Amino acid sequence: MTKSASKTEVKQRIESLREQLDRHNRLYYVEASPEVSDQKYDQLLKELEALEADHPDLITSDSPTQRVGGEPIEGFETVEHAAPMMSIDNTYDEDELRRWAQRVSKGLAGEGDQLFGDAAQFVCMSKIDGVAVSLRYEKGQFTQALTRGDGRRGDDITANVKTIRAVPLTLKGSNKHPVPDSIDIRGEVFMTFATFDRINAERDEQGLPLFANPRNFTAGTLKQLDPKVTASRSLHFYAHSLGIIQKKVSGTFSSDNKKVPDTFFKSFSEYLETLRAWGVPVTEGTKRVDDVDAVWQYIEDYDKVRRDSKYPIDGVVVTVDRFDQQKTLGQTSKAPRWRIAYKYAPDQATTVLEKVDWQVGKTGKLTPRATMQPVLLAGTTVSHATLHNLDEIRRKDIRVGDTVVIEKAGEIIPQVVEVKTDQRPKHAKEINVPEKCPSCDGPIVQEEGEVAHRCINPECPAQFREKLIWFAARGQMDIDGLGEKLVDALIEHDLVHHFAEIFTLKAEQLADLPRMGEKSAANVVEAIDKSKQRGMARVLGSLGIRHIGTATARTLAMHFENIDALTAAEEESLTEVPDVGPIVAASLHTYLHSQVGKDTLAALREAGVDLTSREYQQRAEAPPPEDSPFAGKTIVLTGTLENFTRPELTEKLQGFGAKVTGSVSKKTDLVIAGEEAGSKLDKAQKLGIEVWDEQQLMKNLKS
Repeated sequence: MTKSASKTEVKQRIESLREQLDRHNRLYYVEASPEVSDQKYDQLLKELEALEADHPDLITSDSPTQRVGGEPIEGFETVEHAAPMMSIDNTYDEDELRRWAQRVSKGLAGEGDQLFGDAAQFVCMSKIDGVAVSLRYEKGQFTQALTRGDGRRGDDITANVKTIRAVPLTLKGSNKHPVPDSIDIRGEVFMTFATFDRINAERDEQGLPLFANPRNFTAGTLKQLDPKVTASRSLHFYAHSLGIIQKKVSGTFSSDNKKVPDTFFKSFSEYLETLRAWGVPVTEGTKRVDDVDAVWQYIEDYDKVRRDSKYPIDGVVVTVDRFDQQKTLGQTSKAPRWRIAYKYAPDQATTVLEKVDWQVGKTGKLTPRATMQPVLLAGTTVSHATLHNLDEIRRKDIRVGDTVVIEKAGEIIPQVVEVKTDQRPKHAKEINVPEKCPSCDGPIVQEEGEVAHRCINPECPAQFREKLIWFAARGQMDIDGLGEKLVDALIEHDLVHHFAEIFTLKAEQLADLPRMGEKSAANVVEAIDKSKQRGMARVLGSLGIRHIGTATARTLAMHFENIDALTAAEEESLTEVPDVGPIVAASLHTYLHSQVGKDTLAALREAGVDLTSREYQQRAEAPPPEDSPFAGKTIVLTGTLENFTRPELTEKLQGFGAKVTGSVSKKTDLVIAGEEAGSKLDKAQKLGIEVWDEQQLMKNLKS
C-alpha cells in the first residue's frame, strides 16, 4: 500500500488482512486444509504489523498482531475455575473398559427420551499427551486461560496462550451457531515431534539441558515469564471438553451437570460441531459410535493411526454423548462417571544392540549405555538406550549383538525391556564392567550392599565434567549460559581445572571459544559473578558430594552458620541434624576433611564465593511464629505442585518451623499431595495420616 493511501483505504486494508489471516488460521488449524505457505502467511502478517505500526489508533485487541505481548510478567496469579477441571479415570484393559460401559448402562436403566433412543452412544477421540488448559471467552472474545492446577484453581497463563495461533481470539458466531455470553472451552496444548526435535537440537548446540518429552517441554513453555519465548516454540491447541456456559436469559450451565446445557447443546458431539463452526480446532479423529464394541474397534484402529501422528497420542478418551445422560450418571469426587480414558501401552521398537560404553557420573558411578541400530520410536529416531547397571544386564541377559525390544516411557533415553534370545547370534558377547575407569584409568570398586560400580579417583576428568555441569545448573549455582557445550569447551581449552576457576574467567577468554561472541561471553561472566552470592546451601548442594543433594544441603545450612562451623562439627554430631543419618554424615565429613574438599572450599573462598548460611541467619532472626500450623510438625511432600518446586516448598515449610522428611512413617504428622501423588499418599491413607492437597496448603500458608 502506498504512503499516499487515505485513512479509509488503510483501514479497509487492515480489516482485509485480519480477515485473511483469521481465515488461514482456521483453514490450517480447524479444517487441516491450508491454502497458503507459511512464508505467504508471514508476509501478510508483516504487512499488517507495518500498517498498524504506522496507524496505532487502528489496532484492536483481537488483531492477529496482538498475540505476543510486550514485557515479561513477574509471575502467575492463581485463579479459581468457574467449574472444576476434573481428572479422567484411566484403563489399560479391554475388560475394564467393558465393565465401565456396563456401569454406564446400569446407571441409565429406566432413563431415556426420544433424542437418540434409550441406549448410550459414545464419542471417541484421541488422547493427546499435552497440557490441559481452560479458555474463557466473554461475548466471543478470548479473555483468559488457566492451567488445570489442582482442579479447583489454576494459574493464569493468558499472555502465553494468546501467542498460540490455533487459539482463536474471537469466536465466529452465526444464527445457526450463536456465541454465548461466556464459555470456558477446555482442551490440550501440545507440541509436535518436529518442533520438539528442532528446539531440543538447538538447546543441545547451546549446551542447555534437554527436555525429556514434548509434554514436559510444553508445560515448561506455558510457564515462561516472557510470552515471546512461548510464541517462538510453535505450540498447538485442540479442544476436547466443556467447562461452563453462561447466558443471561437461560442461566448458567456447567460440565459438573448441576444443570444440562440444553440451551446450546443436546450432546457432546453437537458441542464439538459448534466449536468447529466457531473456529476452534477440535481433537482430530473424533467419532460418535453406538456401543462398546464400536468403541473397542475404534481403539484398535486408532492404535495404528496414532503411530504416524505428528504429535504425541497416548490413548483414546471415550465420552457418553448426551448431556442429559451425563447428568444422570454424575461423577465421583475426582472424575466423571460418563467419561474414561483408554491408555495404550508405551511404544516399543525392535533393534540390534551394537556396543556398550560406560559413562562416569559426578559421584563416579558407572552407567552402561547401549548403542543400537537407529530406529523410530515414539516419533523420534533413537540410537541409544540405558542399561541401568550390571545387575539389570544380568537379570535380562543382555548381550552385545542381541536383538532387543526398547521402550520409551517419558524419558530422553529409552530402556531395553526384552531380549529376543531366540534371535541371538553366535558371536553375541557378554557385557562386563571395565576393570579400570574408561576416563581416567583409575580403579573401579563396588561397595558392599551397592549395585553400582564406581570410579574412586577424585581427580577423574569425567567426574569433574559432570560435577561442573551439575554445579552450574539451574537449582544449583544457577549460572545462566554455562551449559554442557561450554563446559566441554572450557575443559578442552584448558581453562578450568576445578570449580573455583569458573569465578576467575574473563569475558575475552570466553569470547574466543566456539559458538561464543563478545555479548554471550559478557552475559556468562555476569551470571558467574551473580552466582557468588548464592550462599552456603547452594554451594554445598552443587559440589557433587555423594549423598548431599539440594534438600540435605539446605537442612544443614539451617543448623550451621557457615562452612567453617560445618567443617568443625564432629561426624557423630552431624547425625543430630534432621534427615542426616550415619551414611550421609560420614560422606560429608570425609569430603570436608579430604585434601580435595579443603582445597576446593579454600579456592572458592579466595574467589569471593559466599560460604555463609542465609538459612541460619533467617532462622535466627525470624523464629517460626507460635501460631504457625506447621511448627513442630513432620511433613512429607509427594506429587507435583503448581505453585512451588519441592525445594522451594521445603525451604518455606522449614521457615515455619516444620521438619520435612522424605518418607512416610508413623511419626509423620502431615502429607502434602500434589498431582500424580504415588505410594507415599497410599501409605499415608493406610496409616490414617492427615493429607492436604495444594489448595489446603495455600490457604494455610496465607493464614
